[in-house]
Amino acid sequence: MNLKNIVTAILLSMGLFTSATSQQEKKVKNVIMMIPDGTSTSVLSLARWYKYGICPADSVCWLTIDKLICGLVKTHSSDAPIGDSAPTGSTYATGYLSQSGYVATYPKSAGKGKDLVYVNPKRAYQPLFTVLEAAKINRKSTGLVVTCQFTHATPADFSAHTHERDELDLIAKQMVYNNIDVVFGGGTQYLDPLKRNDKLDLVSILKNFNYKYINKMHDFKSLKPTNSKVWGLFANGDLPFDIDRNNDSVPSLAEMTEKSIEILSSNPEGFFLMVEGSKVDWAAHNNDPVGVVSEFVAFDKAVQVALNFAKNDGNTAIVICPDHGNSGISIGNERSNKSYDTLCIESLMSPLTNCKYTAEGMAKILNSLTDINSIPKVFAENTNIKLTPLELSMLKETVNKNFRTLTQKIAKIYTDHSYIGFTSMGHTGEDVMLAMYHPRNYRLSGIVKNTEVNTYLKDILGGYNLDSLSNQYYCIDTLALKGYLWQINANQTSKNYSTLVIRKEAKAAKHAEIEAYTNYVTIYNNMEVVKKINLNSIAIYVSVPDENISRFYIQKTIGEILEKEI
Repeated sequence: MNLKNIVTAILLSMGLFTSATSQQEKKVKNVIMMIPDGTSTSVLSLARWYKYGICPADSVCWLTIDKLICGLVKTHSSDAPIGDSAPTGSTYATGYLSQSGYVATYPKSAGKGKDLVYVNPKRAYQPLFTVLEAAKINRKSTGLVVTCQFTHATPADFSAHTHERDELDLIAKQMVYNNIDVVFGGGTQYLDPLKRNDKLDLVSILKNFNYKYINKMHDFKSLKPTNSKVWGLFANGDLPFDIDRNNDSVPSLAEMTEKSIEILSSNPEGFFLMVEGSKVDWAAHNNDPVGVVSEFVAFDKAVQVALNFAKNDGNTAIVICPDHGNSGISIGNERSNKSYDTLCIESLMSPLTNCKYTAEGMAKILNSLTDINSIPKVFAENTNIKLTPLELSMLKETVNKNFRTLTQKIAKIYTDHSYIGFTSMGHTGEDVMLAMYHPRNYRLSGIVKNTEVNTYLKDILGGYNLDSLSNQYYCIDTLALKGYLWQINANQTSKNYSTLVIRKEAKAAKHAEIEAYTNYVTIYNNMEVVKKINLNSIAIYVSVPDENISRFYIQKTIGEILEKEI
C-alpha cells in the first residue's frame, strides 16, 4: 500500500475524511467493464469444478473471479423480468431499463400494467448517451473486445443507438463513426461493401479516419501501443468457441483484452474498456455444457489479465457482471437422481473434460467427413462417447443439412451422457453474480439493481451526468433546429442514407446536410461541397412507420455551429 492509501485509511478510521475527498477516492482513471453474456450463477460452480478436474491433483484451483465476487445483480427489462441482451446491456451502459431489441434507446410504454418502471412517453425512442461515449467526450480512450460479431447487442449497447437490434448494417455504420479507439472481435461482413445492403465500404472509411485495420493474427501480435486507433476483426461473423479456436489464426479473449489494455493505457487521461465473453450465452442457447463451461473459463482468463493490469496500475477499477442468465443450467440432472451424493469429481466432470470440442466444433468436424459411416469412430475419439444406435441415426439424418440443428443434437448427446441439466433454451430471470475490483476497495455489495451498476460506473469515472449528455448530444430535431427550415430526405432503400437538410431560408443557395449515423455536417453552396464540420456525436435517425415517426436526434448546439456557415 502506498503512502497516500495509508493516510486515506487512517483518516477514514478517524472519521476525518470529508465527503468531497471520499468522492475523489472513489474516482479512478481507468475502468474495465467485463460481461460474461448469459452466465447463470450456477456456471461459476460448474466452471470451478471443471477447472479443478483438469488441474494437477495436488493443486487447489480457483477462478480468478472468485475473490472479486461481492454481490448479485437483478437483471430485467423495463417490461419483463427475463431480459434480452439488448436492453439489459443497455441498462449497464445508460442507466435506463429498456425493452427487447432496444440498443441504448429509451423505451416506449408496453401498455397499462405491463411496465415494471415508469416510462416517460415523451422520451420514447430517444438515443441515450452511454458511459463509453461519456468517457470519450472526457478525452479518455475507449475500447470494445468481444468474441461475437462487433455489431451484436452488447457491444452495440455501449456504442450505438437503435430500437431494432437486428439492424446490423445500421449499427456497424454508427460504430465506425463513433470514434472508438480499439475494437477487437468478429464481423468483417458488416464492413464489406459487397455484403452490406447500402454498399458502403466501411473499411475504407476507417482507414480515412487513420485507423489501422487488421484481420490476421500476425498483424495482431505486431500491434504496438503507438497504434492508438485499431480495428481488428478475425472472422466473417462470430469468433470460434475458445476450445475450437485455431490459436495461430484467432486470438483468445484474454489476448485481445491484454492487447487492448496495452494500447488504451497509453492515454494519460485514462480509458474505458468493455470486454464481453459473448459466447457463454450462445452455448447456453444450444444447451451445450462443454461450450458454456469452456467459454466461461476462457472469460476468467481475460479477468486475470485485467486484474494483473489493475493491481500493477493502482488506478483502475474492474466491474464484472452478466447481463442475464440463460438456460437454467445445473450440476445434476435426471441421471443423478439416485446417485447425486456419491458421484466423484471424475464422474461428474469427465463427460465434459473428455470433449475436445464444443457441440458446434464437433458439428463442423462431422460435416467435413467424406464417409458418414466413420461418425461413431470420430465422435468417440473426440468425446469418449459411444453413440447409441438412435443417436447415430439422428446425426446421420442431420449431418451436412442443417448446421444449427446438428449442433443442438450434438449438445443433447453431450448432456445425455453427462450430469448437467438444462431447463430452457432461452434466457432466465434469476439474479446474476457481481464482482468488482477497486484500488481503494470501493465496491457495491448485496443485491443491487442493474441500474445501480451504471450509477457506480458514472461514480468512479468522475460523476458523469448521462441525462444531461443525452439531452445535449441527442436532442430531437424540432428543438435543436428552432429558427431553421429543415426536412428529412428519407431513403426508401436504406435508412443509412436518410439525410437531414437544413436551411435558413427556403431558396438559400447555402445549406447543411447531415447523413444518418455519421458524425459530421456538410455545408453546401448549391450542389458544391464547401466544408465538412465534425460533430461530437453521431446523428441518429429514428423511423417507426407504424407510429408515423420520422426524426433526427442531433447535437443541441447545431444551430450555433451553422449560424456562421449558412
